[in-house]
Amino acid sequence: MKVKNRVKKHDEFQKPINEGKFEKSSTLNLYYLKNDLGYARVGISVPTKAGNAVVRNKIKRQIRAVLVKELDMNKGFDYIFIARRSYDITNFNQSASDIVTLLEKVGNK
Repeated sequence: MKVKNRVKKHDEFQKPINEGKFEKSSTLNLYYLKNDLGYARVGISVPTKAGNAVVRNKIKRQIRAVLVKELDMNKGFDYIFIARRSYDITNFNQSASDIVTLLEKVGNK
């Protein structure tokens, strides 16, 4: 994922969470908000209770791998994915289907 398509700053994370809309699945929460940039940006957050740094980074890599295939980057939205404690890194297919389902609910599939 390109640098311009990432949400990094705290304020950029908080804006979709506070002002945007919300969808959830069994393993992920998705906050989204329309932006004026003309392209999509994605932020991924994994709580420390999900595991140690190795596990958290693997969760982020798995989410990014699905988003590269499934997310339409030409739509001007900010997406914040927050992994829940129930996210299971060993069950990648379930997690991938949850992400696709969330994107379909939002209308970005």
